[in-house]
Amino acid sequence: MPAGYLSLVPIALIAALAIPLSITDIREHRLPNRYTYFLIATATAGTLLGSLLEALWVDFAAGIALGVVTALVGYLMARFGAIGMGDVKLLTAMHVCLGWHSPVLVLFSLSLSLALASSISIIGLVMGKLNPRSLIPLGPYLLIGFLVVSYSPVSAVITGEASS
Repeated sequence: MPAGYLSLVPIALIAALAIPLSITDIREHRLPNRYTYFLIATATAGTLLGSLLEALWVDFAAGIALGVVTALVGYLMARFGAIGMGDVKLLTAMHVCLGWHSPVLVLFSLSLSLALASSISIIGLVMGKLNPRSLIPLGPYLLIGFLVVSYSPVSAVITGEASS
C-alpha cells in the first residue's frame, strides 16, 4: 500500500512543523511563507504521487478541490480581516492532505480547531486577558485540530485498513 504511505509524508511534515509554526504565530501573529508554501507543495506532490501509484484520481481530485475551495474562501475571509493569509495557506495544505483521505475529515478538523479557539478565547474574555477586538493566533488551534483528526488516516494506513 505505497499510496497510503506516501499520503502520510505531508501529514508528518505538518506535524514536524507544528511547534515552530505555533511558536512563530504566537510570538509574531504570522505563519512564514517558506513553511506554508512548502507544505502546500508537499501536500500536492504527496497526494499526486500516491494517486499515480494506484490510480486514485477521485481521491486526488477531492483533495485538490478542497484545497482550492479552502484557498478561495480563505482569501475572501482574509480580505475582510477575519483570518490571516498564513492561516489560509496552512489550511490549504492541511485540507489537501485530509481531503485525499476523506472530505469529511476536513470538516472535523476545522470544527475541532474553531471550537477550541472559540473556547479558549471565551475563557480569555471572561478572565479579562482578552478583549473583543484582540487578535488571537489561529495557527496553533488549526494545527491541533489537524493533528487530532489526522490520527484516523494515519492509523488506517498503518494498520492496512485504508482503501487508498
